[in-house]
Amino acid sequence: MIPYFAAKPLLDLDLPIFGTVAIHWFGILVALGVILGDRIVVREGEKRGLDARDVRYLNVRMVIGGFIMAHLVSVIFYFPERIKENPLVLINIWSGLSSFGGFIGAALTYLYLTKKEKIPRLPYADVVALGLAVGWIFGRMGCTTAHDHPGRHTTFFLAVRYPEGPRHDLGFYELLFTLVMTAILFWYARRPRPAGRIIGLFATMYAPVRFGLDFLRATDVARPDERYAGLTPAQWACMAALGVGVWLLRRPSPVLEFTGPPAREGEPPGPDQPSAPTPSGPAATPI
Repeated sequence: MIPYFAAKPLLDLDLPIFGTVAIHWFGILVALGVILGDRIVVREGEKRGLDARDVRYLNVRMVIGGFIMAHLVSVIFYFPERIKENPLVLINIWSGLSSFGGFIGAALTYLYLTKKEKIPRLPYADVVALGLAVGWIFGRMGCTTAHDHPGRHTTFFLAVRYPEGPRHDLGFYELLFTLVMTAILFWYARRPRPAGRIIGLFATMYAPVRFGLDFLRATDVARPDERYAGLTPAQWACMAALGVGVWLLRRPSPVLEFTGPPAREGEPPGPDQPSAPTPSGPAATPI
Protein backbone atom coordinates (compact mmCIF):
# COMPACT_ATOMS: atom_id res chain seq x y z
CA MET A 1 0.00 0.00 0.00
CA ILE A 2 0.98 3.64 -0.43
CA PRO A 3 1.98 5.70 2.64
CA TYR A 4 -0.19 8.66 3.60
CA PHE A 5 1.56 12.02 3.65
CA ALA A 6 0.02 15.27 4.77
CA ALA A 7 1.16 18.21 2.63
CA LYS A 8 1.40 21.22 4.95
CA PRO A 9 0.32 24.71 3.80
CA LEU A 10 3.12 26.72 2.26
CA LEU A 11 1.74 30.11 3.32
CA ASP A 12 -1.13 31.60 5.32
CA LEU A 13 -2.76 34.84 4.12
CA ASP A 14 -5.10 37.02 6.18
CA LEU A 15 -7.84 38.32 3.88
CA PRO A 16 -10.85 40.53 4.64
CA ILE A 17 -14.17 38.67 4.93
CA PHE A 18 -12.58 35.26 4.32
CA GLY A 19 -10.15 35.37 7.23
CA THR A 20 -7.02 33.22 7.06
CA VAL A 21 -6.54 31.50 3.68
CA ALA A 22 -3.85 28.85 3.44
CA ILE A 23 -1.84 28.39 0.23
CA HIS A 24 -1.51 24.65 -0.36
CA TRP A 25 0.30 22.56 -2.94
CA PHE A 26 -3.14 21.87 -4.39
CA GLY A 27 -3.58 25.50 -5.44
CA ILE A 28 -0.05 25.75 -6.82
CA LEU A 29 -0.43 22.59 -8.90
CA VAL A 30 -3.82 23.70 -10.23
CA ALA A 31 -2.33 27.06 -11.23
CA LEU A 32 0.52 25.29 -13.05
CA GLY A 33 -2.04 23.11 -14.84
CA VAL A 34 -3.99 26.17 -15.98
CA ILE A 35 -0.84 27.89 -17.31
CA LEU A 36 0.47 24.83 -19.17
CA GLY A 37 -2.98 23.96 -20.46
CA ASP A 38 -3.41 27.46 -21.86
CA ARG A 39 -0.09 27.27 -23.72
CA ILE A 40 -0.94 23.89 -25.20
CA VAL A 41 -4.35 25.11 -26.38
CA VAL A 42 -2.75 28.14 -28.08
CA ARG A 43 -0.04 26.01 -29.72
CA GLU A 44 -2.39 23.28 -30.93
CA GLY A 45 -4.94 25.86 -32.02
CA GLU A 46 -2.45 27.72 -34.21
CA LYS A 47 -1.40 24.40 -35.77
CA ARG A 48 -5.05 23.90 -36.80
CA GLY A 49 -5.55 27.42 -38.14
CA LEU A 50 -7.05 29.13 -35.11
CA ASP A 51 -6.05 32.71 -34.30
CA ALA A 52 -4.03 32.78 -31.07
CA ARG A 53 -5.85 35.96 -30.02
CA ASP A 54 -9.22 34.20 -30.24
CA VAL A 55 -7.88 31.22 -28.33
CA ARG A 56 -6.44 33.30 -25.49
CA TYR A 57 -9.66 35.34 -25.32
CA LEU A 58 -11.69 32.18 -24.82
CA ASN A 59 -9.21 30.43 -22.54
CA VAL A 60 -9.22 33.14 -19.89
CA ARG A 61 -13.00 33.42 -19.79
CA MET A 62 -13.54 29.67 -19.77
CA VAL A 63 -11.19 29.26 -16.81
CA ILE A 64 -13.05 31.97 -14.88
CA GLY A 65 -16.46 30.54 -15.75
CA GLY A 66 -15.25 27.04 -14.95
CA PHE A 67 -13.93 27.91 -11.48
CA ILE A 68 -17.07 29.84 -10.54
CA MET A 69 -19.40 27.00 -11.57
CA ALA A 70 -17.08 24.38 -10.07
CA HIS A 71 -17.48 26.02 -6.68
CA LEU A 72 -21.23 26.60 -6.94
CA VAL A 73 -21.92 22.99 -7.99
CA SER A 74 -19.72 21.68 -5.16
CA VAL A 75 -21.54 23.68 -2.48
CA ILE A 76 -25.10 23.50 -3.83
CA PHE A 77 -25.24 19.88 -4.98
CA TYR A 78 -22.57 18.07 -2.93
CA PHE A 79 -22.59 19.90 0.42
CA PRO A 80 -25.79 22.04 0.64
CA GLU A 81 -25.64 22.00 4.46
CA ARG A 82 -22.62 24.32 4.29
CA ILE A 83 -24.84 27.13 2.94
CA LYS A 84 -26.97 27.00 6.10
CA GLU A 85 -23.85 27.09 8.27
CA ASN A 86 -22.35 30.11 6.47
CA PRO A 87 -23.91 31.62 3.31
CA LEU A 88 -20.59 33.34 2.53
CA VAL A 89 -19.28 29.94 1.47
CA LEU A 90 -20.98 30.62 -1.88
CA ILE A 91 -18.49 33.37 -2.70
CA ASN A 92 -15.39 31.73 -1.22
CA ILE A 93 -14.38 30.00 -4.45
CA TRP A 94 -11.53 27.98 -2.92
CA SER A 95 -13.71 26.31 -0.29
CA GLY A 96 -14.73 23.40 -2.50
CA LEU A 97 -14.56 22.64 -6.20
CA SER A 98 -16.42 20.12 -8.36
CA SER A 99 -14.66 18.89 -11.49
CA PHE A 100 -17.87 18.40 -13.44
CA GLY A 101 -19.10 21.76 -12.22
CA GLY A 102 -15.97 23.22 -13.80
CA PHE A 103 -16.73 21.38 -17.04
CA ILE A 104 -20.26 22.77 -17.08
CA GLY A 105 -19.15 26.33 -16.37
CA ALA A 106 -16.46 26.18 -19.04
CA ALA A 107 -18.89 24.62 -21.53
CA LEU A 108 -21.55 27.30 -20.98
CA THR A 109 -18.93 30.04 -21.38
CA TYR A 110 -17.65 28.33 -24.52
CA LEU A 111 -21.10 28.02 -26.10
CA TYR A 112 -21.96 31.66 -25.41
CA LEU A 113 -18.67 33.25 -26.49
CA THR A 114 -18.07 31.14 -29.60
CA LYS A 115 -21.49 32.16 -30.85
CA LYS A 116 -21.03 35.80 -29.83
CA GLU A 117 -17.55 36.11 -31.39
CA LYS A 118 -18.23 33.75 -34.34
CA ILE A 119 -15.32 31.46 -33.43
CA PRO A 120 -15.58 27.89 -34.83
CA ARG A 121 -16.70 25.70 -31.99
CA LEU A 122 -15.47 22.20 -32.68
CA PRO A 123 -11.91 23.10 -33.77
CA TYR A 124 -11.52 25.09 -30.57
CA ALA A 125 -13.08 22.33 -28.45
CA ASP A 126 -10.59 19.83 -29.86
CA VAL A 127 -7.56 21.83 -28.78
CA VAL A 128 -9.17 22.54 -25.41
CA ALA A 129 -9.36 18.78 -24.88
CA LEU A 130 -5.58 18.52 -25.28
CA GLY A 131 -4.84 21.42 -22.94
CA LEU A 132 -7.43 20.21 -20.43
CA ALA A 133 -5.93 16.73 -20.34
CA VAL A 134 -2.51 18.12 -19.39
CA GLY A 135 -4.03 20.53 -16.89
CA TRP A 136 -6.03 17.66 -15.42
CA ILE A 137 -2.83 15.80 -14.62
CA PHE A 138 -1.68 18.69 -12.44
CA GLY A 139 -5.13 19.09 -10.91
CA ARG A 140 -5.25 15.44 -9.87
CA MET A 141 -1.69 15.70 -8.59
CA GLY A 142 -3.05 18.43 -6.34
CA CYS A 143 -5.90 16.17 -5.22
CA THR A 144 -3.34 13.44 -4.48
CA THR A 145 -1.36 15.76 -2.19
CA ALA A 146 -4.55 16.90 -0.44
CA HIS A 147 -6.16 13.42 -0.21
CA ASP A 148 -9.49 15.19 -0.70
CA HIS A 149 -11.21 12.32 -2.54
CA PRO A 150 -11.22 9.53 0.06
CA GLY A 151 -12.80 6.27 -0.98
CA ARG A 152 -14.03 3.23 0.89
CA HIS A 153 -11.79 1.17 3.13
CA THR A 154 -9.92 -1.48 1.18
CA THR A 155 -6.88 -3.75 1.08
CA PHE A 156 -6.20 -2.96 -2.59
CA PHE A 157 -2.48 -2.71 -3.28
CA LEU A 158 -2.82 0.90 -4.57
CA ALA A 159 -4.75 2.00 -1.51
CA VAL A 160 -3.41 4.83 0.64
CA ARG A 161 -2.91 4.36 4.37
CA TYR A 162 -5.18 7.14 5.63
CA PRO A 163 -4.91 7.87 9.38
CA GLU A 164 -8.14 5.94 10.04
CA GLY A 165 -7.12 2.98 7.87
CA PRO A 166 -6.31 2.15 4.22
CA ARG A 167 -8.72 3.60 1.67
CA HIS A 168 -9.06 4.05 -2.06
CA ASP A 169 -7.65 7.50 -2.96
CA LEU A 170 -9.83 8.43 -5.92
CA GLY A 171 -7.79 11.52 -6.79
CA PHE A 172 -4.70 9.33 -7.11
CA TYR A 173 -6.53 6.73 -9.19
CA GLU A 174 -7.78 9.42 -11.54
CA LEU A 175 -4.26 10.82 -11.83
CA LEU A 176 -3.02 7.43 -13.04
CA PHE A 177 -5.87 7.16 -15.54
CA THR A 178 -5.38 10.73 -16.79
CA LEU A 179 -1.72 10.04 -17.60
CA VAL A 180 -2.81 7.18 -19.87
CA MET A 181 -5.74 9.13 -21.35
CA THR A 182 -3.52 12.13 -22.15
CA ALA A 183 -0.98 9.93 -23.95
CA ILE A 184 -3.78 8.41 -26.06
CA LEU A 185 -5.26 11.83 -26.90
CA PHE A 186 -1.94 13.28 -28.05
CA TRP A 187 -1.17 10.15 -30.07
CA TYR A 188 -4.59 10.40 -31.72
CA ALA A 189 -4.15 14.15 -32.38
CA ARG A 190 -0.85 13.70 -34.28
CA ARG A 191 -2.81 13.41 -37.55
CA PRO A 192 -5.56 15.69 -38.85
CA ARG A 193 -8.95 14.49 -37.64
CA PRO A 194 -12.55 15.51 -38.32
CA ALA A 195 -13.52 18.45 -36.12
CA GLY A 196 -14.92 17.31 -32.80
CA ARG A 197 -13.24 13.91 -32.71
CA ILE A 198 -10.59 14.77 -30.07
CA ILE A 199 -13.03 16.27 -27.57
CA GLY A 200 -15.40 13.40 -28.34
CA LEU A 201 -12.69 10.86 -27.56
CA PHE A 202 -11.88 12.71 -24.33
CA ALA A 203 -15.49 12.55 -23.14
CA THR A 204 -15.94 8.93 -24.21
CA MET A 205 -12.84 7.78 -22.33
CA TYR A 206 -13.27 9.89 -19.20
CA ALA A 207 -16.99 9.53 -18.47
CA PRO A 208 -17.19 5.73 -17.90
CA VAL A 209 -14.07 5.70 -15.71
CA ARG A 210 -15.29 8.57 -13.55
CA PHE A 211 -18.74 6.98 -13.34
CA GLY A 212 -17.22 3.78 -11.97
CA LEU A 213 -14.82 5.48 -9.56
CA ASP A 214 -17.65 7.38 -7.88
CA PHE A 215 -19.09 4.08 -6.61
CA LEU A 216 -15.93 3.85 -4.48
CA ARG A 217 -16.51 7.20 -2.73
CA ALA A 218 -16.45 7.05 1.06
CA THR A 219 -19.78 7.18 2.88
CA ASP A 220 -18.37 7.01 6.42
CA VAL A 221 -16.74 10.46 6.46
CA ALA A 222 -17.92 13.63 8.19
CA ARG A 223 -19.47 15.11 5.04
CA PRO A 224 -20.37 12.32 2.59
CA ASP A 225 -21.40 13.39 -0.90
CA GLU A 226 -25.08 13.82 -1.61
CA ARG A 227 -26.68 11.10 -3.73
CA TYR A 228 -29.60 11.62 -6.07
CA ALA A 229 -31.47 8.38 -6.88
CA GLY A 230 -28.39 6.55 -5.62
CA LEU A 231 -25.90 8.40 -7.87
CA THR A 232 -23.56 11.33 -7.28
CA PRO A 233 -24.05 14.53 -9.31
CA ALA A 234 -20.89 13.62 -11.27
CA GLN A 235 -22.35 10.24 -12.24
CA TRP A 236 -25.43 11.90 -13.71
CA ALA A 237 -23.15 14.30 -15.60
CA CYS A 238 -21.05 11.35 -16.80
CA MET A 239 -24.03 9.83 -18.58
CA ALA A 240 -24.66 13.09 -20.42
CA ALA A 241 -20.96 13.49 -21.25
CA LEU A 242 -20.77 9.96 -22.65
CA GLY A 243 -23.77 10.61 -24.88
CA VAL A 244 -22.22 13.83 -26.22
CA GLY A 245 -18.86 12.11 -26.71
CA VAL A 246 -20.33 9.24 -28.73
CA TRP A 247 -22.35 11.72 -30.83
CA LEU A 248 -19.22 13.74 -31.62
CA LEU A 249 -17.28 10.60 -32.62
CA ARG A 250 -20.05 9.52 -35.00
CA ARG A 251 -21.03 12.96 -36.31
CA PRO A 252 -20.01 13.63 -39.95
CA SER A 253 -17.50 16.46 -39.96
CA PRO A 254 -14.78 17.76 -42.32
CA VAL A 255 -11.18 16.91 -41.49
CA LEU A 256 -9.41 19.74 -39.71
CA GLU A 257 -6.10 20.03 -41.58
CA PHE A 258 -2.90 21.36 -40.05
CA THR A 259 -2.82 24.70 -41.86
CA GLY A 260 -0.64 26.63 -39.42
CA PRO A 261 -1.42 30.04 -37.87
CA PRO A 262 -3.72 32.18 -39.99
CA ALA A 263 -2.34 35.34 -41.56
CA ARG A 264 -3.38 38.43 -39.66
CA GLU A 265 -5.06 41.37 -41.35
CA GLY A 266 -2.64 43.16 -43.62
CA GLU A 267 -0.16 40.29 -43.70
CA PRO A 268 0.30 37.94 -46.66
CA PRO A 269 -0.39 34.24 -45.95
CA GLY A 270 2.65 32.08 -45.18
CA PRO A 271 3.90 29.37 -47.53
CA ASP A 272 1.78 26.70 -45.80
CA GLN A 273 -1.35 28.79 -45.52
CA PRO A 274 -4.13 28.93 -48.12
CA SER A 275 -5.32 32.32 -49.23
CA ALA A 276 -8.93 31.24 -48.77
CA PRO A 277 -10.53 31.31 -45.29
CA THR A 278 -9.08 28.65 -42.99
CA PRO A 279 -11.03 26.66 -40.40
CA SER A 280 -10.48 29.49 -37.90
CA GLY A 281 -12.55 32.02 -39.86
CA PRO A 282 -16.30 32.66 -39.94
CA ALA A 283 -16.63 30.40 -43.00
CA ALA A 284 -15.69 27.34 -40.95
CA THR A 285 -18.10 24.79 -39.62
CA PRO A 286 -20.09 26.73 -36.98
CA ILE A 287 -20.21 23.95 -34.38
